[in-house]
Amino acid sequence: MINCLICNKSDHVSFLSDYLLEIKEDHDFFKNAKIYRCSSCDFAFVNPMPSEEKLSEFYEKVYRSAGRPPYLVSENYEDQKKHYLEDKNLSYLLYLTTLVDIKKIKNLYDFGGGDGDLGYALKQKFPHLQLYCTEGDKYCEKILNDRGFINFKDIKSIDKKFDLIITTHSLEHLSSVNPIFKKFKELLNPNGLIFFEVPNCPEEYWKGRPYDGPHLMFYTKKSFEKIIKLQGFELINFSHSAYTFDKDHQYQREAQDSHYKGKNSLFSINRIKKIIKKFVPKKAISFRQDFLQIRNIRNENRLNWFVNNTGDNCYIRGVLKKIN
Repeated sequence: MINCLICNKSDHVSFLSDYLLEIKEDHDFFKNAKIYRCSSCDFAFVNPMPSEEKLSEFYEKVYRSAGRPPYLVSENYEDQKKHYLEDKNLSYLLYLTTLVDIKKIKNLYDFGGGDGDLGYALKQKFPHLQLYCTEGDKYCEKILNDRGFINFKDIKSIDKKFDLIITTHSLEHLSSVNPIFKKFKELLNPNGLIFFEVPNCPEEYWKGRPYDGPHLMFYTKKSFEKIIKLQGFELINFSHSAYTFDKDHQYQREAQDSHYKGKNSLFSINRIKKIIKKFVPKKAISFRQDFLQIRNIRNENRLNWFVNNTGDNCYIRGVLKKIN
């Protein structure tokens, strides 16, 4: 019997799919993984889960390494520092400041913060904010330190309380769901808030997806409603966000294809770029990135980050309030 990770019952759990790796090199981290779904919670999850040791190794050393899709880390640090101004992060900023009075927030904690783009962006407009996070990825250490984050590598070691917890595209990477929300509740001050975003995984998600990895849990609106009820939170807002499922699958395939072409070709675009960057000044590379951003200002695809609830959004986001 396999129990649902939300309701802890096996009655409505059944096999859904084989687990599709992001890239084949990840096999050792996700051996024998299958996906099961609880129809009662509308929630899917991997079984068997990778060991905590394997997951720690993967996220510390592999996940953001050079050449991996979706290419989260810029090879130019000056360019990396500007990522907080990209549309995805600006959409978070608009959404969150519309729903939350940030002037009343003192301590902000980013769980799985990556580069800390959202917290850093908020601090530019609300300098009183104190920034904290948990991020074990060595590729993010420098930028988090430069941005003034206090990084608790282990969430169990935190001895502070927070007014706001933000967690974007982290919850789907965990191997359990109820314990993290219990911990969040413990870390929040009275009336504390959580802002989250995760991939949206209803039936449309499973059709034509090129891969699942490294995600281990697959949420829907109904599954979050179950979590909220079980864990004692109040739902302030729930929205469907970002581009369509078809676009999401297209971007995944393009990233995957680019990885394999770069790996198999001696004269791949990625390798040529690396050679050029050795001889081109960093300021010139940064200027090129700025130029590309300017060129995209009037690109219609930007609408995807600023229009929610179209009925075909590939992400879900929300704000939860701790019930005291």
